[in-house]
This record gives sequence, structure tokens and C-alpha cells, in this order.
Amino acid sequence: MAAAAASLALLAGCALTPALAGPAPSTTASAPVTTAPSPTVSPSASVSTSPSVSPSPSPTKTTPPDPLAGLSKKRRATFKACMKQTVRPGSSGTCTKLVIKELKAAGFYPWGSASYVSSTRGANAILNYQRSRGLDADGWVGKDTWIALAVKAPTVSKELPKTCYTKGVVLCVDQAHRRLLWLRNGKVIKTFKVRLGGYNEHAKTHKWRNFPTANGTWKVYDKQVNPVSETYGSGAMPYSTMFYPDMYVHYSPGFHSVGYAGSSHGCVNIGKLSDAQWIFKNTPIGAKVHIYSTKASA
Repeated sequence: MAAAAASLALLAGCALTPALAGPAPSTTASAPVTTAPSPTVSPSASVSTSPSVSPSPSPTKTTPPDPLAGLSKKRRATFKACMKQTVRPGSSGTCTKLVIKELKAAGFYPWGSASYVSSTRGANAILNYQRSRGLDADGWVGKDTWIALAVKAPTVSKELPKTCYTKGVVLCVDQAHRRLLWLRNGKVIKTFKVRLGGYNEHAKTHKWRNFPTANGTWKVYDKQVNPVSETYGSGAMPYSTMFYPDMYVHYSPGFHSVGYAGSSHGCVNIGKLSDAQWIFKNTPIGAKVHIYSTKASA
């Protein structure tokens, strides 16, 4: 078992990747009108009349409700002008400035104003905002994110899923609210701020992309004070509580120094060394780790 755990520790450690669909148009045809032939009527026979066949009514066209209808005239016009634009890492211009302004107002861009979306602060601010509103976190501002920003959509619920309230120690990671809750026998003992996967540079290819933290349920299989990584070397993930070959809970000097201006490569980052040490010390091998993202209600 120890040998297996050691081999897993030599993997990249913190490295894990986004989809689209569109509605297909449907057509409705009117039913053809048919006329029954007239029967031959003898002089002594009574005449019976068949009911006439009415054509099928044409389908009623309905206009979908305007998601911006409740906004002021000025705010509605401002957002309507940008709704068809996609703002992404590297974008600049008027609509990009609007995104940064709204992210700042929502508390996800605590830095100075910017006229473009950087691959660090900007992209990760979008990702963190999307998670908090239960949207698909891809770092690109499309229609759903535009609407959420425009109407000042509320954050999703903080209610924990039932799977976190089980016997023993459970590390419950809430991506929407960037927190790790440490529970024992269904009771929350401690809560920690965390930084999750997002836009980052690949250590070997030096290409920037989204490294999401995967949702799911696992068990802690090992703990190492200073695990060695083929990708990141030694000392990159101190006090690692390991629950998945590519995802650990560990102290992050980067999170400590720059906060949410960056992201992990999929791991659950702890920004305070003493917090990482506490989790490391008190979490037993075999403890459950549950990571989840709450989706926006329809």
C-alpha cells in the first residue's frame, strides 16, 4: 500500500479540463384537409351529413421573456450592446471594461481597473464569479454570465450536500464559496478559505489554459510533508493531504502571496501554513473528501 501511494505521489500533482451545445430548430406542419365523397342518396333514404373537417390551427409564436426587462433603461441599453460579444482572456474594449467594473462591484476584482482580461487576475475573477453564481466556470463571459452580471444575480446557496454529513472525518470542498469545511461525525469543526483550479500556465509547455478542480468523492490515501512532483519539483506542495492522484489539499505559497489573482492547477490550495498543518495533522488516512459545485436554480 505504501509503495502504491509513493508511486502516486510522483505524478504531476494538481493537474486536471470545458463544452457547448445549441438548440435544434423544430418545424410544425399543418394537417392536410380531407373531404369525404358524397354518398348516393335514394329517394326513400334519409340523408346523413358528415361533420366538416377543420384545418389544424397554426402554432402560436411566443416571444421569450427579455431577461433584462427589469433593469433601468440606461443599464439595459448598456448590457444589451454587449450581450452578443464574448469576453475572454486577452479581450479588451468597452465590453471588457464593463465586465471588470461589474466583477469589481460583486467583490471578485479587488485590484485596480483594467481595460483587458489578463490570464491571471481577469480570467480567474470571471471563473470565481461564475462558480459563485452556479454557472459553467469556463472563464469566458457569454450570454448566461452577461445576464447574471446585468441583473446582479445572487450567490448560490451555502447549504452543504447530505454526503458531507456522514460518520468520521469529511473534508467538504465548496467550490462556489471557495471554502473547505472540516467535519467530524456530521458537525462542522473548522472552515478554511481555499483557492481552486483555474487559469494557469502549464509548467512544461508554458501554455495558459483552464485547470479545473474536479467534482467528486474520494478518500485520503496518503499524507506527505514534502511530496516530490515530476512536474513541479520538490517543495511546491507542502503538507499535502492526498485524496486523488492529481489533486491534493496543500499549503500554497502562491495563494499566500497573491491570493485569488492566481489559481491552482486543480489542487485545493490553503493560504495559511498553520491551517495546512492542522488539516494534515488531524485528517486520517481513509477520510472522505467531497468536492462539489452548486448549480444555479432554474
